[in-house]
Amino acid sequence: MSEEELKLSGSLSVAMKVNLGNYESADAFISISSITENTTEEQINQLLDGNMRITYNALRERLKERIIKLRTEKEF
Repeated sequence: MSEEELKLSGSLSVAMKVNLGNYESADAFISISSITENTTEEQINQLLDGNMRITYNALRERLKERIIKLRTEKEF
């Protein structure tokens, strides 16, 4: 395999279960793929602290907007 094929890739999903009553809970899922015996802790931390953090923050803000919209539509 070439060095390009061994690069780490990340997958990030953010979800929030919304109960429009008194109870709310949040779920987050982070996955890193293509880890080999040569992958270092530093490489993993670079991925988590770099683009995955940016992606998480963007998804979190978008989710917050949708939750506010759901709550607003629910009000009478």
